[in-house]
Amino acid sequence: MRKADNQDRAKVVDILCKAFIDVLIPNSINFVVKKSGNREKRLKALMEYQFDISMLFGKVFLSDDEKGCVLYLENKGSGLKKTILEAKLLFQCIGVENIFNVLTREKLLSHYHPKEKFVHLWLMGVIPTEQGTGIGTKLLQETLELYEGELIYVETTTPENRAFYKKNGFTIFHETFELDYPLYFLKYV
Repeated sequence: MRKADNQDRAKVVDILCKAFIDVLIPNSINFVVKKSGNREKRLKALMEYQFDISMLFGKVFLSDDEKGCVLYLENKGSGLKKTILEAKLLFQCIGVENIFNVLTREKLLSHYHPKEKFVHLWLMGVIPTEQGTGIGTKLLQETLELYEGELIYVETTTPENRAFYKKNGFTIFHETFELDYPLYFLKYV
């Protein structure tokens, strides 16, 4: 595993797009990505945003074979650059008509964030042809070691992801069905 830098942006975005392009079930990504228009283009805009924000306010890691990645946020951050990235995301991915729904979702997520200081495991992906081969597990374990002693928080939407995180030492502390898909909130200490 290695820490990504800005030169890895296209590589990380490609991994994430490949990991999520065919995932069409109700989940957080599909809730945010505007339904009309070019899904691939909108998904790419979302993944670019998540990479850029993670580089500003956290860390991005690539697996040794560069077939998997994980994005962490270490703080919420603020500033002009974040505002510009959010405006770009609004127009390229979310759509003005979906902004209220996305803001409602973000408020719901924030409500269930741990009250103590935490590191947010924001997004993780492995290219589909390599899923199930241990790349994600190895990458997750290596990054958890880097954050040893810190509270790690993640939310997920699928029973498969919930089981993956539980198998890797996370515990569920809340679940809700307030949106059109389930949300499972997990933590690792």
